[in-house]
Amino acid sequence: MTGKPDLILSLNRLLEIEYRSLAMYLGDASPWFSEADAKAIETLKNIAADQQAMSRRIAELILDLGGRIEPGEYPTQFTDTHFLSLDYLLKELLYYQRQDIADIEQIVASLAGHREARELAKETLGSERAHLEALEASTVQPV
Repeated sequence: MTGKPDLILSLNRLLEIEYRSLAMYLGDASPWFSEADAKAIETLKNIAADQQAMSRRIAELILDLGGRIEPGEYPTQFTDTHFLSLDYLLKELLYYQRQDIADIEQIVASLAGHREARELAKETLGSERAHLEALEASTVQPV
């Protein structure tokens, strides 16, 4: 059985991944984009909305378990993305999305002793894998 401090720590790490993602950051920033980027912008908005909803669910579980919500900070490297083109940012999004999926896989494994937390983490993992597929579909491939 996962100990309560470890459980809360794992859930807060999951919350940080969701709530402090590059997609969430870009939702508040102003990347440069053209009309041709409309599909990618819509994908980005959908990902951010999904992550915000999942963040709420994770935070509620942390509180239900008597823990304290610690969403962390955005990584400092995100601050350099404000005025980059969406075409470039999609490559960055793909990189960070893959990294987040690997981190969530480790969290799922660490939550083996708590059914509810593990199920929520597995749902988060499935959602992030779907987001990766959506980002890959939005990336313009050279002709």
